[in-house]
Amino acid sequence: MQKGGARRYRTPGVMISMADVDPEAIRRHLEKLLISDQLGKSEAGRKLLVYLVERSLRNDTPKEIEIAVDVLGKGASFNGAEDSAVRVAVRTLRQKLAEYYATAIHLDGFQFVIPKGGYRLTFAPAQPNGRSAELPQDLTSSEGHPTPEIGRAPAPAPSPAARPWKWSLAVVTCLLAVSVLLNAMLWQEHAQAPADPVRARVRASPIWSDFVASRRPLTLVLGELFMYTQLDSRTGRTLTVRDTQINSSEELRAFLASNPAFAAERGQRYVSMVQKSAAIGMAAILQIVDRPGRQINVTVRDELQAEQILNNDIIYVGPLTGLGPLLGYYESRSRYRFDPTTSTLTDVEAHKAFSPQGTLSAERLDYALAAKFLGPNGNHIMVLTAGVRNAGVLQVVRTVTSPAGLARLESKLRATAGALPDSFEALLTVAGFRQTDLSADVIDMNSLAVTSSVTQLRQTP
Repeated sequence: MQKGGARRYRTPGVMISMADVDPEAIRRHLEKLLISDQLGKSEAGRKLLVYLVERSLRNDTPKEIEIAVDVLGKGASFNGAEDSAVRVAVRTLRQKLAEYYATAIHLDGFQFVIPKGGYRLTFAPAQPNGRSAELPQDLTSSEGHPTPEIGRAPAPAPSPAARPWKWSLAVVTCLLAVSVLLNAMLWQEHAQAPADPVRARVRASPIWSDFVASRRPLTLVLGELFMYTQLDSRTGRTLTVRDTQINSSEELRAFLASNPAFAAERGQRYVSMVQKSAAIGMAAILQIVDRPGRQINVTVRDELQAEQILNNDIIYVGPLTGLGPLLGYYESRSRYRFDPTTSTLTDVEAHKAFSPQGTLSAERLDYALAAKFLGPNGNHIMVLTAGVRNAGVLQVVRTVTSPAGLARLESKLRATAGALPDSFEALLTVAGFRQTDLSADVIDMNSLAVTSSVTQLRQTP
């Protein structure tokens, strides 16, 4: 090791010892990968990579059953000999890492590698010619027995018939963008009219003033609900299915690989659905942050780019499962974790779980998160979720866009943190009846620390 904290890496083809890599450098490198084009839209890939990196930092080798339970949400009865979900997920992540390093221009002196046949993430010297590092294949898996070739697991490719769905999504996105731009033009025409005192108070709030004063481009992100098709064996009709445990095309492929008998009936097409309430909520937010001459664009989760996360102010409105490339960046500082299999939100610091009550067809009580934090380059990011059952987004938006709601947020935050920090997180309950939101209440509030990697991660010119 060189003096002054500099790291010296060995020749290509040789693994780097954990002692030779600064853990902070590893976490900064991880954040770059989490918002990259290769992993930014793969929720399953990001979750698996974070897990493997953390296990590697602890100098720990994960077993197949541990990955199945901790990352993929499988039960304790998971049998790797019958279920290839872990092998498929690791193979997919290995391919995405190879794609990232094959196109990366600015490297950190090392790169992540998952040797074939095992599940432990290792480090190798960065390849100056842009090639992905190749390490010797492990002869045994972490379970201690020979591992089959991961690449042979079935992974159905999207059929040509799936393309119309993607075109439909593009058309919807275009229409939403045009609608927002037209509304912005109308608001700008009335810029000379007397200012609305209520809106002025909201814009002056510490929670919104950073977004209002910012000169950065603003990206409004509508969260999506992932859906796929299924053939009804009784009627022969094709149904569109919303499965809370399948929230991306990668998770759908992993499910089909683990259940090949369903491959002929499911997943031949898939589509993302934007909630009407999320679009309505975004229109209310736009009235707060819009001003003449500001560059504003509207997109959906799957179209959010790494450059926008690095440089733009971002406001997300939608379901917890639709955070997409923002998920890893947000979870690295959040104290809450969402389990879609049980619809439970867990405070990992207080070890307390929050589960929704009632039903969507009658009285209900849901839990939602609202957060504001700094992005990689000092840009501002706000996340407004729709609750664990995606039913309370309008009430959450009303809370952060009304003087009364902001007063409750600020009072709770001052009582908790003693001041109004730039980054915070709020847990809310949302009461409703059927599809109508009735009220929202802030039940917990905490400041979010700005990690050193946030200030040190900069986009290389």
